[in-house]
Amino acid sequence: MIGGFLGAGKTTLIQRFSAWLSANGLRPGLVANDQGEDLIDTATFHSAGERSVAEVTGGCFCCRLDELVSVLRQMEAELRPDVIIAEPVGSCTALMATVLLPLEQVYGMPLVACPLSVVLDGRRALAALGGRRDPRDFHRDVGYIYRKQMDEAEWLVVNKIDLISGEQLADLQQRLAVNFPDKRVFTVSGKSGEGLEEWFGALISERSGPGRMMEVDYERYGRGEAMLGWYNADVSVEFEVPTAADRWLLETSAAISILLADAGCKVAHFKTTLEHPEGRSRVHQVMDGDGLSLADSHAAEVVGGRLLVNLRAEGSPGLLDRAVGEVLGRQAGLNFTAKAAFQPGQPVPTHRVTRADR
Repeated sequence: MIGGFLGAGKTTLIQRFSAWLSANGLRPGLVANDQGEDLIDTATFHSAGERSVAEVTGGCFCCRLDELVSVLRQMEAELRPDVIIAEPVGSCTALMATVLLPLEQVYGMPLVACPLSVVLDGRRALAALGGRRDPRDFHRDVGYIYRKQMDEAEWLVVNKIDLISGEQLADLQQRLAVNFPDKRVFTVSGKSGEGLEEWFGALISERSGPGRMMEVDYERYGRGEAMLGWYNADVSVEFEVPTAADRWLLETSAAISILLADAGCKVAHFKTTLEHPEGRSRVHQVMDGDGLSLADSHAAEVVGGRLLVNLRAEGSPGLLDRAVGEVLGRQAGLNFTAKAAFQPGQPVPTHRVTRADR
C-alpha cells in the first residue's frame, strides 16, 4: 500500500513502480480509491496500458473494506497478479489498523504486506515541519491528518526532490530525523526517476512489521476531513472550430485556478483531462501558488472530447462548484453529464485492529 496526502505524486510513482515490476517479470495489479467517482487517476492507469486496474469509490478503503476485499478476491481469481498496489484516498490515515491488519486478521487474506510507504511532496512536508506558519500549510485540523500519515508510516518517501534545493532537502531530512527517528526515509523524484530503484527494490524484498499501533482522535480527524471540499465533473465538449487541445485545457484550468486563489482556497490537488480522438491532454496543479503543468500533452487540434475535472481543496464544495461552473459556463458547447461537490463524511472504519498479532 502506497499512501500519502493529496498531491504528493502517488499516481506517478505507482505508474513507475508498475512499469518496473513488469520489466522485472512480475505482473502488477492496481487498486485506486477515492471519495467520489470519475477518477482521472484510474483513467491515467488505463491510458498507460495497465490492464489489471480496479477502483473502490464512494469512500476510503477503511470505510469500504468489504468492497476492497471483494475487489482483491476478484482480481486474484481473474488476473492473478504477483504484486497488488493499492493507492488509498489522499486524506486517509490509520491505514495499518483499519485496512492492512484487518485484511490479514479479520478476512484472512493470503497477502504478504510490504512496509507501509507514505509519499510526501518535499515542499509541503517542509512547510508542515518548518516550525512556523507557512502560506503553503493547511489548517491545523487538516494538518493533523497529514502528521498522522507520517506518524503511522513505516517508510517515508520524499518525492519531488527535483523541485527543492539541496539545502532544503538537507533541512527536511534533519527535521524528519528529529520528528520521526524510527522511520526509514527514501528521497525520490517521480519526474526524473532518481532514487526509485532503491525504493522499489526494498518494497518487494521486505515485509511490513508494524510496532506500536497509532492512536487517532477520530473527532479531530473528522473535522479535518470536513474542511476539505471534493469536486468531480464529467463534461462533454464540442468546439465550433478545431481547437488546440493542450492550449484550451491549460487556459480553462488556469481560469479556474485563479478564481480559487482569489477566494482564498488552498488547492490540495487539481487535475483536468481532455480525452479526444487524437489521444489525451492532462493538466495538474498540486499546491496553491504553483503554476499548472501539462502531464500528458497532445498538440493536435480537435473538435471535441470528454473533459474530466477532479478538484480537492481546503474550501467549501459550493465554492469549488461555483469556480468551475463560472469558467465552464462561459463557453458554448460544454454540457455536464455528471457532477458532484461534497465534503467527506466522518470516518467510520469497518474494522479497527488494535494489536499486530504477528
